[in-house]
This record gives sequence, structure tokens and C-alpha cells, in this order.
Amino acid sequence: MNEDNKILRLPSNRTGRDFVLGDLHGTTDLLRALMEHVAFNPDKDRLFSVGDLVDRGEDSPGGLALLLEPWFHAVKGNHEDMMMDYLLPRAQQKYPMESFDGKPDHAFLFNGGEAWFGDYRMPEEVKERLDSLPFLIVVGEGEERFHVVHADLVRNFLDPVGGSASLPGDGGTAPMGQGLTGRMEVLFFTDSEIDSGLPWEESRYIPGFDTFGTVVDSLTWDRSLVHAINLQKRGNPVEGLALETPGLSPTYCGHTPLRKPLLADSHRFIDTGGYIRKSLDSGLSLAEALTDRVWTARIHPEGKIEIEERTFDRIGC
Repeated sequence: MNEDNKILRLPSNRTGRDFVLGDLHGTTDLLRALMEHVAFNPDKDRLFSVGDLVDRGEDSPGGLALLLEPWFHAVKGNHEDMMMDYLLPRAQQKYPMESFDGKPDHAFLFNGGEAWFGDYRMPEEVKERLDSLPFLIVVGEGEERFHVVHADLVRNFLDPVGGSASLPGDGGTAPMGQGLTGRMEVLFFTDSEIDSGLPWEESRYIPGFDTFGTVVDSLTWDRSLVHAINLQKRGNPVEGLALETPGLSPTYCGHTPLRKPLLADSHRFIDTGGYIRKSLDSGLSLAEALTDRVWTARIHPEGKIEIEERTFDRIGC
């Protein structure tokens, strides 16, 4: 771990396989089925997580218990961020809410924590692991390198729905990026920038966070890229969107539930809504790192778990 525990660096796996898990949200039944399906070997294989281990599913405590396993490595998602914020004194909290009519008074409770956290007693070792979760994991070097992050590695972006006109007057400190037309363009962090040190205090407006935030907030909350991709797929061009990311290794991320795993140049979105039990398109997805292999586990209405090997939905701009 380095840069004040924000980045975890691990070597390539020379003895087994690496897998990356989409947003778990307490769906440990689906995870167990996936691990059995791919013959996961805890003595050789590793399981990486894009975060959001808790809330919405039926077994948030089981999701947190994974943090104690030596083969499990997770980044901090926005749900872990909200949960740890809830444990702070009220005056230090980042996500408090005004309570009225008996509604939750904190974003963690409002977004799923109220259903399970009141009966949960967090072991001290789990709390220590949560406190030390990185926001970015870097695995390997060269062609064997890949990243794990919760949201994305976008450095700046306009609001893909409202455009730059929807942004507040203060544009923050992130660079705007000038393309060939002189217009604003999306910028991504690169391997070299990650290795030399990310500008953690740099600020910008973050769609999904819906206010200004730093790079930490962007890594855990940003939805601008995946929303812009969805608009583009529906035939609505987004000014400034170009997905080519030279200098950025494959990056696995989640945060925004999609119907299918999505590959957009370096970014591989693998949150397919495992906790959504009413849709046969939804499920928990598991990817084998640096391959095109990805599986989704879902529960049918009669309670049977089905696992489907899928392909990434590929998009280029």
C-alpha cells in the first residue's frame, strides 16, 4: 500500500488465476456458485472486488467477512465509504442527511444500510480491513498489468446529459482537455500518472456524486463515462467523448448496474446488478482478469441459480 493507503500494488499471479468480481451487495449465494463453477482454488487463485460488498442483498455480513480471506482483495466502493462515514461522530460525517417523518438521517442508512446494520456487530478485524481499503488496486507490470477501481479512471468530464452548460460556475481544478476542435474532451488517468502520483486534491464536478469532489470521490462515485456510453449507444452523440485510452492498462470497474458486462477500450464494467432478483438480465458477474471470459450468476423465480458464460458488450467511439 502507498500514497497514504489509497493505492495497493500487487505482483502478477505466477501460480494461479486472477478473477475480478462485480458489485457484490451481499449476494454471497451467487458468489459461492460462481467460485464453484470456475473451480476457484484459494491456494493459488485470487479474487479481486470492485467494491460495494454490502447493502441491498441478503448477506452483507457475509460480504464483509470476505475481507478476512487472504485470497480476497477489494477496493473501497461508495457503499463502504458511506458505511464507514456513518460510524464517525455526526460533526465529522461527509454524508449526513436531514431526517424527517422517520426517514434515515444518513446516506448509508438510506441506501440499504438500515435493513441490516442495526443487528450487525462489526468485528474489530473487519473494521481494520475496511479502514485500510484502497481506492485503486494495481496488479502486475507491463502487458500483465491491470487495475481494479469502483467507478472509473476518468480525470475530467462534462455532464453527459446537460453538457457543460449544466455545470456550476466554478469548474474545479481538473484540466479541461482540448481536442483537435478546441472543445472540451474526456481525459483519463494513465499508468504513468498513477505511478508518479495521482493529484488527489484535484477537484471537478462528478456526475453521480452530484457535486464537486476530489479524485477519491471520482474513483468511488463517478458515473459520467458509463452514462455517456449509454447515450452514445442509443444514438445520442456526446461532445468530447473518445474512448481510446493510450497508456492505460485494462481497468475493471463497477458502480453502475448494466444489463451486460461492457468493454470500452481500457475500461471493463462488470456490475450487472446481482441484487436485482426480478430481472433475468441481471446477476452477479465474475471476470477472469486479462481474458475475455466473464460469467454471470442469477436466481430464477423458482429459486434455482443459473450461471451463464457471456461476452463483453464492446463499444468504440
